[in-house]
Amino acid sequence: MGVWFAMALIALAVVGSVMWIRPSPRDQKLAKWRRDALMAGMKVRLQTLKAEPKNSGIRDDVEGVTYEWYNPEPVKQDKLTWAIVKADGWLQEGLPEGWSWYGQEAEVDLQRVKDLIESLPVEVNAVERTPMSGRVIWGEQGTEFDAVKLKACLETLQAIS
Repeated sequence: MGVWFAMALIALAVVGSVMWIRPSPRDQKLAKWRRDALMAGMKVRLQTLKAEPKNSGIRDDVEGVTYEWYNPEPVKQDKLTWAIVKADGWLQEGLPEGWSWYGQEAEVDLQRVKDLIESLPVEVNAVERTPMSGRVIWGEQGTEFDAVKLKACLETLQAIS
């Protein structure tokens, strides 16, 4: 009887250990989303935009996962860099409600920026455009993710000037 009890205890310990290290359903979903983004040509990283209370009034860091697309053919004369965050700050002119310029305002086609925000397939915390890349920062929440559509939005972001 004692041998069977010991064998059952060992079996439970082994099964429990395997179940403990196995990825949760959320981890599996995020891994699939990140793999889809990588396959679509984007880079995925954990990044933060630091708060800019002095310049823009944004008091909290914008944290999340960055999905970034690098422009394979950047224009050498392009020097335009701008970012907007979904936070209350001082610089909100021309942006949808709840959005603020990060660091400084930029002279861009604001209607195209609004259209881009509305067309994004995910709920993002920040959007940034540089001459070399476009990126979004978001919390990876939701039930669906379309990497191809997000990449298309990031390509559109590069065209906003």
